[in-house]
Amino acid sequence: MKIAIINIGGNVFSLKKILNFCGFEVHILEDKSKIDEYNAYILPGIGSFDNPLNRLNDLSMLDYFSEPINFNNKILIGICSGMQILFDESEEGKRHGLSLIPGKVKKFKNIKYKIPHMGWNYLNTDKKTFNYLNQKFYFAHSYYVECDKKFIQAYSDYDLLFPAIVRNKNIWGIQFHPEKSHLNGIEVFRNILK
Repeated sequence: MKIAIINIGGNVFSLKKILNFCGFEVHILEDKSKIDEYNAYILPGIGSFDNPLNRLNDLSMLDYFSEPINFNNKILIGICSGMQILFDESEEGKRHGLSLIPGKVKKFKNIKYKIPHMGWNYLNTDKKTFNYLNQKFYFAHSYYVECDKKFIQAYSDYDLLFPAIVRNKNIWGIQFHPEKSHLNGIEVFRNILK
């Protein structure tokens, strides 16, 4: 499998390292000229909702990643704000999202814990594929996704139950950082990509 990490911010080199460790061929992409050569794409993200969208636009890739048909036979994984831009809109940003999964991004409000949600937290799921995910993963975010239950593969709880992994066919979103989650993060990538 040949994987492209789209350089739109986030921990691109940490992602490359962990995916190489899993045995995948990985390239960091900043040019869309050879974009069709890959089997899977990763949209990392850090910071506000608009940041990765602006970067995709700067790289002339916004149109490509706005078309669900491009992922009929390929995998797309969005991480952290790279997951959030898969949705329609955000309370944080002014731009429209990629609309690859219906839903919106909302700010944590009126919860008893400190915002941002920063550090290790458990996942909960009733999906057989993800039974091993009752482990801790590393989160760093102040916003969460609200979407139809049918897209949710796993939740996390931060005084509010929110989606931690989402899926719409071959399009996946991961709210936590697998590249910072050690062996548990490696298992997530192996599960999705293999």
